[in-house]
Amino acid sequence: MGKRPPERTAYKQSIPAIGLSLERYTNSVPNDGSYYVLHGGQVKGRFRTKSAALDLYRSIVRESGFSPPPVEAETQRDEALERYLDQKAAYWADSHKHVRRGGKGRF
Repeated sequence: MGKRPPERTAYKQSIPAIGLSLERYTNSVPNDGSYYVLHGGQVKGRFRTKSAALDLYRSIVRESGFSPPPVEAETQRDEALERYLDQKAAYWADSHKHVRRGGKGRF
């Protein structure tokens, strides 16, 4: 059997807040299998490997001074209560299996 051609799946990693993206096989970049780093709609680099493209991508992020917005604190969860409610829901979802069956005299 012969070799199969490499799979052409699209890849995109971006930070819209600063207009930065790392793309491959998307409509924004040529369809040549290379990874492209785009900043402000302009191509900043073309790379054969993802790791080389990530180096430039990360350096642009550092230079921009971008930091992600803070994540909201989650409320404390009561795991025992959640487990009980999940078990209860599962029981009632399967309740049709727990019906008594039988003939005359059964109820």
